[in-house]
Amino acid sequence: MTDALVLGGGLAGSASAILLARAGKSVTLIERESGPHHKICGEFLSIEGRDHLEALGIDPVALGGTPIDMVELCSGARLVRSRLPFTALGISRFRLDEVLLESADRSGVDVRRGIRVTSMDGHRVSTSAGGHEAGTVLLATGKHRIRGDRTDADGGADPFAGFKMHFRLPPSAHRAIAGTIRLILFDGGYAGLQPVEDGTANLCLVIRKDRLGELGGSWDAVMAMLRTLPHCGDLLRDAEPLMERPATIANLAYGIAPRPAMAEGLYPLGDRACMTASLTGDGMALALRSGFVAASCVAQGETVRDYHRRHAREVHGQVRRAMALQHIQETRLLRQAGIGLLAAFPGLLHYLAQATRLRRWS
Repeated sequence: MTDALVLGGGLAGSASAILLARAGKSVTLIERESGPHHKICGEFLSIEGRDHLEALGIDPVALGGTPIDMVELCSGARLVRSRLPFTALGISRFRLDEVLLESADRSGVDVRRGIRVTSMDGHRVSTSAGGHEAGTVLLATGKHRIRGDRTDADGGADPFAGFKMHFRLPPSAHRAIAGTIRLILFDGGYAGLQPVEDGTANLCLVIRKDRLGELGGSWDAVMAMLRTLPHCGDLLRDAEPLMERPATIANLAYGIAPRPAMAEGLYPLGDRACMTASLTGDGMALALRSGFVAASCVAQGETVRDYHRRHAREVHGQVRRAMALQHIQETRLLRQAGIGLLAAFPGLLHYLAQATRLRRWS
């Protein structure tokens, strides 16, 4: 037995494990991957995410995080540019997740890697390396489903797919997006292109499955479409892919997850609790916030009901505002009207960036 069993070594899982270990709890963390790996993520670390990492003793700037203080929004031939109300960082999950797991290990967490969770029965967890049981189980497995997990309720329709690729951009393209995240809106989805560490760039996109099917269903077809878009094709035309294949995902359950009846001591974190619209760039901050809230509740002896109440107070407003913007983007007429309004009043883009932030953690 261990005080807390954390399933998943991403941002939410590692953060909660570190904080619980610091609070004097015995913690075991199980991570299915044995080494560094890419994850579907825009890799935009907002100011709230930076605050959380610094509270964990991690300096994302020292890790090579690239400052981002401008946002560009593109739709068709139009491009709107505004300064962000904070300085964000571009940093890859390939690097950041590893640093968090190393920090968990140094904090006294029993980190076990390369182990797959096969099923759950309440607080009893079966894995590819044997069974575990704990009074508290923190579910931070992201989009991976676990047989027998009653917290994994059906979130309904799943109309989206996601892709991610790292590129080495030509010098002119690299200069064009220096210090900038460029959001490219198109029929059926949107993409974000931004610098990350070591002079590379991350392209992450969300696309409706029906639109993906119309294009032919492949990554090559998506790239061919992106290269035809203004303010996008010129950046990607001679870009060198740095991953053997794109990271892909299909089960993007956006919004606030349903809250089924669950046993006491089972805490859904990160994407298991909610998933915000990617275009607001707060996904990493939300994952970290869920880990902080859960660790605080467990350390203080609060209930799962208390966790859900506190988590909702912290993040649900952001998710609802972000999803409203995504729904506007999905309708061509509304998207064109919105970009026209932003072109006439660029300050609104600065306001929207501020309005879709989490509250600062205290």
